[in-house]
Amino acid sequence: MIVGFAGKLSKNYEKDGIELLKEAIDEALEMAGLNYADIDGIMANIGRGSFHGNKTYLNPPAQISEYFGIKPKIIDHVQYGGPSVLSMIYRAYKAIKTGDAETILCIQGGKISHLKDNHFQKTDIIDSPFDDYIKIYDQMSPISDYAMVTYRHSKLFGTTDEQRAEIAVMQRYNASFNPKALFRNPITVEDVLQSRIVSYPLHLLEIVYPIDGFHVFVVSKRSSKSALRNIDILAYGEAHWPNPPAEWDDIIYTPAIESAKRASFDLNRVDTFQLYDSFTITVMLQMEDIGLVEKGKVGQFVESHDLTFKGDVPINTGGGSLNTGQPAYMSGGVILEEALLQLNDMADGHQVKGTDVVFLNGIGWWSRRHSVTLVLGERK
Repeated sequence: MIVGFAGKLSKNYEKDGIELLKEAIDEALEMAGLNYADIDGIMANIGRGSFHGNKTYLNPPAQISEYFGIKPKIIDHVQYGGPSVLSMIYRAYKAIKTGDAETILCIQGGKISHLKDNHFQKTDIIDSPFDDYIKIYDQMSPISDYAMVTYRHSKLFGTTDEQRAEIAVMQRYNASFNPKALFRNPITVEDVLQSRIVSYPLHLLEIVYPIDGFHVFVVSKRSSKSALRNIDILAYGEAHWPNPPAEWDDIIYTPAIESAKRASFDLNRVDTFQLYDSFTITVMLQMEDIGLVEKGKVGQFVESHDLTFKGDVPINTGGGSLNTGQPAYMSGGVILEEALLQLNDMADGHQVKGTDVVFLNGIGWWSRRHSVTLVLGERK
């Protein structure tokens, strides 16, 4: 039912964001063999400063529809960070199956290059209604938060800088075969450890680089010239932890524990894993919380397994957003596009042979409060 998709990424896109979005929509519709007149649904998750100059749409699905002359039967603004696009796919499938729409655009991204110098200032956007009581020290959100999680994981389980660096090295190896990757030069564990500390103990090469970009996915029941496989949703689960991390049982857990449990899928059937990779520790936490490895033992797992697209446990086979860049501070579109490339034998240079099932997990918002698990493949 996913009949077209596209990702348009740019380190610094010179024109307005709406032009970048149009490029992505045009490419996705061309793959699908459809046109704007066929679209009767829009779901979106948009970063700030995305469209005209540095201005953001307040109601992106409606305003995008207006700009492109689309008359949707349904619209949905899904906004809980990076994994939102995975939820859009699930909601679009359901809407089409119930007859609410026939062709739905799922959009994620934004033009945020002008924000990178200041990132998210405390006076601009709040993470929690209780920020003034919880965040009493200056911090680099979300880097400082993930640095704290990284440090605690190390103290509890002995996870080392070298083990985290292995994640960065193996994903960079994958990226070296991906023409869409921004960073493709091979790196070593020593390179990662010698890159500057941004927030202890996280090094520069463990942290995602924010870029301008949009991903568009066309979900449709219409017959078209699309040559894509008839990919279905094999499992789905989402989980949301509204309380601040200080009130969790421990900050080294994520809602992926619950979203993966709700999806309830046999990991032995999975051919590749696409896991949200805002930081190296984000990948490691998800590996534990989805049940791929016991909590606290991910460091040893990384040392004893090959996680490249040529390895025994292929993870983030296109290099992840650590190497493509993170569009508008959200990585969901990156891992979803890579999943579809793998499932359709389109991952030129980094294809995992015989990929029939891909397990995706997205983590969202600054404090890892949201998780979406999505398993894609053909129903036999």
